[in-house]
Amino acid sequence: MKTIRTLKDYFLERWGTAVQRIPVDLGLSCPHRGADGRGGCVFCTPDGSRARHLHADMTPEEQVKRGIDYVRTRYHAGPPYAAYFQAFTSTHAPAAVLRELYRKVLALAPFNTVIIATRPDCLPPETVEVIAELTEKYDVWVELGVQTANNDTLDLINRGHHFDAVRDAVTRLHERGIKSAAHVILGLPGEDSGDYRRTARKLAALPFSGVKVHNLLVLKGSALERMFRSGEVLPMNEYEYAVELAHFLQELPEGWVVMRLCADAPREEIVAPDWWMTKSAFTDMFLTMFASGEISPDCMKAVRTEDGSYTFYHPRYRQHFHSTAGAWEESIRKYLQPCGIAEKLRSGKNASILDVGFGMGFNVCAAVALAEEIGGKAKLYITTLESDPAVLNAALRLPERKGVEIVRALAEEGIYESSSARVELMTGDARDSIRLLSAHYDYVFLDGFTPAANPELWTVDFLSRLRDRMKSDGLLASYCGAYPFKGALLELGFHLYESKPFGRRRGGTVAALDTPPFLPPLSEKEVLIATRSTAGTPYRDPLLRWSREEILQDRVSHVAKLRSEGVPKWYKGR
Repeated sequence: MKTIRTLKDYFLERWGTAVQRIPVDLGLSCPHRGADGRGGCVFCTPDGSRARHLHADMTPEEQVKRGIDYVRTRYHAGPPYAAYFQAFTSTHAPAAVLRELYRKVLALAPFNTVIIATRPDCLPPETVEVIAELTEKYDVWVELGVQTANNDTLDLINRGHHFDAVRDAVTRLHERGIKSAAHVILGLPGEDSGDYRRTARKLAALPFSGVKVHNLLVLKGSALERMFRSGEVLPMNEYEYAVELAHFLQELPEGWVVMRLCADAPREEIVAPDWWMTKSAFTDMFLTMFASGEISPDCMKAVRTEDGSYTFYHPRYRQHFHSTAGAWEESIRKYLQPCGIAEKLRSGKNASILDVGFGMGFNVCAAVALAEEIGGKAKLYITTLESDPAVLNAALRLPERKGVEIVRALAEEGIYESSSARVELMTGDARDSIRLLSAHYDYVFLDGFTPAANPELWTVDFLSRLRDRMKSDGLLASYCGAYPFKGALLELGFHLYESKPFGRRRGGTVAALDTPPFLPPLSEKEVLIATRSTAGTPYRDPLLRWSREEILQDRVSHVAKLRSEGVPKWYKGR
């Protein structure tokens, strides 16, 4: 496959208009879940992948109405629609029951397409006959759960069938003129690139008409969650997955319909992976990459954020440097505005910033832009710390970036200066750089990668050094709202405040040794969680020398000790 033909493309070709799917749960469960609803595939949740806007006790009429309301509101879409029998196994009933269920649902709205999600071992001849009858009036697809062609993996994930069942099912469907699409998961436990490509080649030899590909999601309540907690599976990040997906699709025949490129679930239900990109952002990025023919993570590292600025993805930390909700806007909302820097400069007073983690330079460039916009006699002085000098060269490659002259000056000379601002760059481990500083700053911007990925910059010991470099009325600002970070700040005697959420569900953190009058304080509940449960146990690095692994392991040991002494995992109050 060299060109991706999406389901939208197919609908436009077939019907001359986009067709939105209306999910319907027929309440049929699956053949190997057991009477108690347990068992089943390790990746499946108790609701059988039911659409998020549906619930178990809704009638078909209510489901169809809710679905139509949903697509009308979200996509401004009208009829005709596709009836999508999605949840559980939508053929897991006697043929006569299925015929009546399908008939009842299809009479509820103007449908022109039927998509039936099922398993290859749940298509006896009489059921295939029922589906074949639907082709007389509807465009019919069977979405066949394949997952992988590796029988050992199928056993491991408790799939309940082998690949020969797939071969048999798709052949019989094809003989009756029924189109089918293979549902595949990339990233299953124990599999690698070779497994994905072998699965693609085996599918390509069968009479499928399409494919639906998902990255592996670890969802709450699934058996896979236990496997993830024990380290048996590590889901791919979006860049790793994009490369594997591209190679997988290249093995498939031209013209197959690609029904989906990645998995989707409510964020609160996802245990892993923690993707920064939304489904639509990933799809846009992937289609651009695939069309370019350059299948490499390197061509995807510059990501356009929602405010038009770009950020990079860091392969070591497996995170973006800035929020994809807006890299430039995040600097303004999480750092400049909560600290009140504009007000200080407008009052004619000089201001100084210690910026920890230059990264793509947005915090520094946004601060300099603000100072130069205000003008006047006041001047902004910034010391910025960056561990990797090569990052500045990457920052210069960002498309359409602001402040390029600042980044270039820092990359070439280590200093940028104008009439309104002076910036000095210090390279190397921030834990070493902080020892060399003697100045005291009005503001500290802490912008490392998240504590779990980059704990070196979030330990109580490093934060103590930052406190020593702050003026008595200074402020420390960060995008981060993690409890170990808050716990460390509270242990050091800071007053904590919360900036407004932007790009993340939680707001950022502002810490002060004195009490600023213009920010809402951290709630009592948040303070108690950070101080009376192990959720707020700080990271520690007493010598400012420990590795990431040593810091993480020390916290694990410390948490275990506190738990043994009766400290709860999570403070819930009375």
